Amino acid sequence: DLNLGLAEEEVRHRAARFGPNAIREKPPRAPWRMFLGQFTDFMILVLIAAAVVAGVVGDVKDTLAIVVIVLLNALIGFVQELRAERAMAALKQLTAASARVLRDGEQMTVPTKEIVPGDIVLLEAGNLVPADLRLIESAQLKVDESLLTGESATVEKHTGALASPELPLADRRNMAYKG
Repeated sequence: DLNLGLAEEEVRHRAARFGPNAIREKPPRAPWRMFLGQFTDFMILVLIAAAVVAGVVGDVKDTLAIVVIVLLNALIGFVQELRAERAMAALKQLTAASARVLRDGEQMTVPTKEIVPGDIVLLEAGNLVPADLRLIESAQLKVDESLLTGESATVEKHTGALASPELPLADRRNMAYKG
């Protein structure tokens, strides 16, 4: 119903059926895997091979020096990667957006992951598009689709029917896409 939106019971049913409005992410790598990953670089493998050769030849000082350098490099790389992973996780928490929807005849703000297919989403100037949407009403709506198309100019949207159902995503002017 365009005037009332979805009923709460229908929202729960659709949420159970379709799941959250979120992209599934791979679980973070275990710290020990991150550390071992530091030893897969080609130059590190060359240094390890040089340490083995120096050890076979009997040059203990060179072997120890190379091993210490490789371990320090791995430790520094590991710490940097771990900090970057934590920073990305913190940024994702900060950007957890919300959206205004119409449900049971009332406008409410919900986290974007709780939007379900069929929700009526209310957009205003400056809002991020919280989900892929079919536009049902608009007034001079322009959307930045640079993530989708690579074009830097905003795209004017409308609610009219498309000329062909086979149009590429970027040409579907009655749709707005998440992000």
